[in-house]
Amino acid sequence: MRLSGLTLETVYFEDYLSFLTEVLELELTELTDISMRLDLQGTWLEIKNVPTAPHTVASNVEFSLSAEEFQDLVHKVSFFYYRRGPSRFLYLGTEDASCGVVDPDGRVWRFKNNEIKANLSATDSPSL
Repeated sequence: MRLSGLTLETVYFEDYLSFLTEVLELELTELTDISMRLDLQGTWLEIKNVPTAPHTVASNVEFSLSAEEFQDLVHKVSFFYYRRGPSRFLYLGTEDASCGVVDPDGRVWRFKNNEIKANLSATDSPSL
C-alpha cells in the first residue's frame, strides 16, 4: 500500500502558503479558491482553507532530504524567521540530522537529513 496524498485542513491558509512557498520553495497548484496542492514525488499534499479550526489529533509530517537539500532548508528556515520575525509556524530548532517546526494547527513537521541518518545507522550496528 502506498499513500497517494494527504489533505491538511486549516483556518491559517495564508500562513501555510507563505511557509510552503517561501521556505520550502514548493510549487503550489490552485485547485479551488480554498484549496492548494503541491506534488511530492509520487504523492501530494493539499492545504484546504476551512471556516473553523478542524478537530484533529496530533500528527506528524516528515520529509527526507539529501545532505545538500537539508543544508539549504536550514538556511531558508533561518532566513524566513530573520526576515519575517515571529510566525504561526513555531521553530523547534535544528540538530545534525533533523530540523522541525510546529504548524499553526499543532502538527509537527520534521525534515530529516537521510545521509546523516544512514551514516548513524551504519555506525550503530554491532561489529562482528
